[in-house]
Amino acid sequence: MNKVICVYSSSSNTIDGTYFDAAARLGREIARRGDVFLFGGGLTGLMGECARAVHRHGGHVVGVIPKALNEKGIVYEGCDELVVTEDMRTRKDVMDRRSDAFIALPGGFGTIEEVMEIITLKQLRYHNKPIVVLNVSGFYDHLLAQLDSIVRLNFAKDSCLDLFFVTDDAQAALDYIDTYVPVEVSERWMTDVHPAPDDTTARSASTSEPGACCKLEIFIPKTHLAALRDALRSVDAGHVGNYDSCLSYSEVTGCFRPLPGSAPYLGQQNTVECAEEYKVDALCLRSRVDETLRAIKKVHPYEVPVINVIELYKTGI
Repeated sequence: MNKVICVYSSSSNTIDGTYFDAAARLGREIARRGDVFLFGGGLTGLMGECARAVHRHGGHVVGVIPKALNEKGIVYEGCDELVVTEDMRTRKDVMDRRSDAFIALPGGFGTIEEVMEIITLKQLRYHNKPIVVLNVSGFYDHLLAQLDSIVRLNFAKDSCLDLFFVTDDAQAALDYIDTYVPVEVSERWMTDVHPAPDDTTARSASTSEPGACCKLEIFIPKTHLAALRDALRSVDAGHVGNYDSCLSYSEVTGCFRPLPGSAPYLGQQNTVECAEEYKVDALCLRSRVDETLRAIKKVHPYEVPVINVIELYKTGI
């Protein structure tokens, strides 16, 4: 067996037969290449059609389904391996971690949510795996046009459109995956903000020397978040945002773990732990980085806090 291919797709039985034909072709091609088909474990719609096609051609099927949906008539009981998770979020996490590549067949709200999340995670450098949008009969044309508009209006960089590959052919999709070479994903949008030319405030800010500002990524228990905000305000650092349940990959344990500062993670291997932490993004002047770090450390409970300092080439803030 070569790669584990995660396929997102519709569970509807009432859609046009063209989409079922495309799902069957993809399943056949996955089996023919000796890849593993991993999916959401559903019996109906394109999910079941693709799984059955994999089996018809001697392939291996792995289903991942939340326990609430693990019922006769809903779950594809022919799975060679069926993983039953506690909930939908855990289901997606298992699918993400076990897969080497991702393909989106046509689907509904859930399919679009899944493929957009996996693209976003790649943009944020949580993974660097190949992603394919299988645009059968132009199904994704409107979504792709919206993504082009997002880039055109400067809500995202041009390079974001390189995070995934678009085709309407199953063989081309798997050829792309087979020949995929991971590339270094560029810095996130906030590290490369260019002011609009007709914005007076932005023009003024853009006269600053390159590297005048730095972004700080601060990992801190959520119990200390208010104190951190006060500390940032005291040194005129701009609080940008925070995200809970921060996780980090550990080469030692081979699994995702919380970021606990200087304290090593001592949990079991191959388990996912939920971190009671926030990742806070902040901006400060490069000339005041040392002062800002001192202010953060005064309120941080860890002896050696996790703080990443990222120099910005240019900012409009």
